[in-house]
Amino acid sequence: NKLKKNKDEREKLALGSFFDDGPGIYTSCSKSRKPSLSSQLQSGMNLQICFVKDSGSDKDSNSSSYSDRDTTEEESESLGDLDFLTRQKKLQAEAKMALAMAKMQAEVEKQKRKKYECLMKRSLKPTNLRDMTMGQLQVIVNDLPSQIKSLNEELVQLLLIWDELHMEQDGQLVHTEDTTRHTESQQKHMAEKMSDK
Repeated sequence: NKLKKNKDEREKLALGSFFDDGPGIYTSCSKSRKPSLSSQLQSGMNLQICFVKDSGSDKDSNSSSYSDRDTTEEESESLGDLDFLTRQKKLQAEAKMALAMAKMQAEVEKQKRKKYECLMKRSLKPTNLRDMTMGQLQVIVNDLPSQIKSLNEELVQLLLIWDELHMEQDGQLVHTEDTTRHTESQQKHMAEKMSDK
């Protein structure tokens, strides 16, 4: 208990001397040093400076935003031109591919027609029919309906392919016309832009 009392008394003495000396210390400091931050803020010394700096930064940000916007527009325009050229090249490649496929398909159809023409001519020759037996002639007669059905089915398939290729050709022509018109308008726009500069 005695030790505790002595400790409490030492703490009181220490705190008391601190608080007793405190006002004098703060008073002397406030007299000799610059005004404190709170007093500067209360007097309003820095408010106008802060406002001027903010307005300047706003101008800078506005000018930078305008420049960024111009740069973005130019970049988007150049990207649009690149996309257009890419699409044009793609359409041209597709048109060439479709034309090559159509030529190949036409050649295949031509070969098939030759093959069936040879078969029909050979089977319809009177000399060949005279030399055949009744059994062979009966086989040919029985086979004719299946050949007719097969040829009809092939004709339908060829007509569908022809129609599909014809529609694809029309689509490619429309794309080519649109691309040509767009190219001409882009060239005209670029020429006007260069003349304005």
